Amino acid sequence: MKIYHGQTLFSLIISISLSTLLMLVIIHFYSQTQQQNKEMILRLHLQNEIQRVNQLIGKDLRRTGFRALSEKLSSNNLSLFEQDENGTAVVIAQADYEQNNSCVLFFYDLDGTGCIGTTYKGGTCIQENKNSAQKIERELFGYRLNKKMLETRLTYKNAINQKCNKSQCQSYTHQPACNSGGWVDLLDENEIEIIKLQFNWLIENTAIESKIAGRLKKYPQIEYETNIIIPLLNQGINK
Repeated sequence: MKIYHGQTLFSLIISISLSTLLMLVIIHFYSQTQQQNKEMILRLHLQNEIQRVNQLIGKDLRRTGFRALSEKLSSNNLSLFEQDENGTAVVIAQADYEQNNSCVLFFYDLDGTGCIGTTYKGGTCIQENKNSAQKIERELFGYRLNKKMLETRLTYKNAINQKCNKSQCQSYTHQPACNSGGWVDLLDENEIEIIKLQFNWLIENTAIESKIAGRLKKYPQIEYETNIIIPLLNQGINK
């Protein structure tokens, strides 16, 4: 006659406890993995956005001081905008109450007319020591830090005197322009905030370092910082 032995209550409780513990460990591991994956995706998104805008700044700043050659043009207006005899076309400053060197202002011949501005008459962009080209606001550029946001310059037409003399034309890339109107966000203000923006001269009139650091507003522990070196091929001795 066979005798069958079942589990005791104590052994059953031990088995259930071990199974429950194992299940909790698995759930915790899964939850932790999901959280790590989420943070990795968010970090990559932040990294991509910060690198994107820094590459945009670099691409734009490389053109600083560029002017096209045109056979139709007898005299250009670049001398009205240049800051000195070396042809300096970029100024590093900051908006009021912001970090030092967190605003950069510059100009270049975007449309290739040979002048700052889009149209001119009579083969010249300058008459009686004043600008005679039109829509010069389209070729005045800049980037700045403003209340933890990276902004790009979008100069208003009514903020510019199209017939500016040398001092007036130069003033459009002076520090007060960092405080003027006509700037737009480069990032989603509800998603990302910029905690550092710096433009530093590595070699005067030859190379600028652009450094940006940002973080996610909903996850401030997720931060990212990057920098690039920007050669200015149309400036100073390279002009």
